[in-house]
Amino acid sequence: MPDTVEPRDIDLIRRLSTGDEGAFLEFYRRHQGGLYRYAVHMTGRREAAADVVQETFLTLIRQAGKFDEEKGAPGAFLYGIARNHVRKLQEKESRYVALGDETGDGFMRNAAEGNHNGNGRYAGQSGDAETVLEGLERSQAIQKLRDAVLTLPEHYREPITLCDLEGKSYEEASALMACPVGTVRSRLNRARSILLEKLRPNRVGAKALGVRLGGKA
Repeated sequence: MPDTVEPRDIDLIRRLSTGDEGAFLEFYRRHQGGLYRYAVHMTGRREAAADVVQETFLTLIRQAGKFDEEKGAPGAFLYGIARNHVRKLQEKESRYVALGDETGDGFMRNAAEGNHNGNGRYAGQSGDAETVLEGLERSQAIQKLRDAVLTLPEHYREPITLCDLEGKSYEEASALMACPVGTVRSRLNRARSILLEKLRPNRVGAKALGVRLGGKA
């Protein structure tokens, strides 16, 4: 998802509010990918993330006229809708199943499998390529990190998702979370501390991953 206030986005959402189907399709293409990744990180399940994205854009169609460019960027407006749908989904599912019970569907598995080229090694590596065993260890370490992130309270999970997993700046996360930069920093630092404590027995695996949480592995 674009992180700055692009005039094109503002134009699209204005047109979208008038029922312009072409504007909706372009806005969807520009933002669907980033929104889906956010939803995957927040819910831990691809199926749930797809539902969040669908509901978010359906809501956008109905509420595009409520967008006020003086209050924020179109991206922040869209994220606000998505956050509400993530919360509704979590509240609904919490009545039936614990959060961690349905995270075994290969959540973010592509991080470990996406580069596999079928010959026992991983493409895109310079020098010595990863062996199958190294790739498996990497996959397991990634999964442990993802599982740990899913145990965080939402107000800590969100800054970790936006800043450490999606690579957004404090300022961008502040706009998307609708809170001060200082709040993003404090929540992020606390979330990183919790994660490092949870992952302490696996610090070597995390370091092998190249995972960076506040400059630490």
